[in-house]
Amino acid sequence: MIKFDAMHFLKQLFYIIFVVIILSACRASRPDINDTRIVQIPEESHDSILSKLPDYSESLYSVSGKGRAIVSEPGNSDRVTIEFETDTLISLLTIKNRIGIVGAVMLVDQDSIFIYNKVDKVAQKVSIIDSRLTSLNELASINLIDLLNYKVKPGQIASIERHYQGTDFTTFIIFKTGGYARVSEKNKEIEYVEQPRFTGLPYSAIRYENYGTINGYILPRKITILSADEASKVIFQVRSLDTNPGSLNLEIDLPNDIPIERI
Repeated sequence: MIKFDAMHFLKQLFYIIFVVIILSACRASRPDINDTRIVQIPEESHDSILSKLPDYSESLYSVSGKGRAIVSEPGNSDRVTIEFETDTLISLLTIKNRIGIVGAVMLVDQDSIFIYNKVDKVAQKVSIIDSRLTSLNELASINLIDLLNYKVKPGQIASIERHYQGTDFTTFIIFKTGGYARVSEKNKEIEYVEQPRFTGLPYSAIRYENYGTINGYILPRKITILSADEASKVIFQVRSLDTNPGSLNLEIDLPNDIPIERI
């Protein structure tokens, strides 16, 4: 015969009620991730929001430094070291392999990429928008100052939205192209940019991380670039950076016996 233990039953019942109350309280304090409320920011407030984003157009003219790039594309993955020098128009990238040997030098302007492959002794020049000359095309095709300091201009904006989940919100700057930029509400920094493929840009998305202050400039230390076709990705990590250095070398020392192939 089974004896009924009233005290044990009451203890178990009390425990169940206690757990249910705690879980209900936790559930009530957490916003429903599907319950997003979108608020449009009035156009007269756009300038106020943009003014809080880092924009060094008037003071950052050139940078130099060193970084590491991790390249992932169909059938290939590689790590390289990149030494870079750039002003607002031209970038020079020196690419070294894992053991520090220079494999290539790339000179990038607003229209073209010129690459000297020192290993194969081949020099090629191609339009930025016409061809994928290297696996670093996404990184090389964007001026490095523009990449480090992504700037949003009023003429690009279709709308600005705040997406609320409970009391928390995220700001989205919607571009006229249909793309958008997501802004960190805490630090007012660009976290993520996405653009549709029809824009002709060499990327579909850029993710910015690890912002830090460098000589008074707030810049990202890690940038992930997704190609326009979303098939390849470059993760670029800045190891050292000098802002507005005294002088730059923005030329490739190409031997006279190596012809330039135009692709």
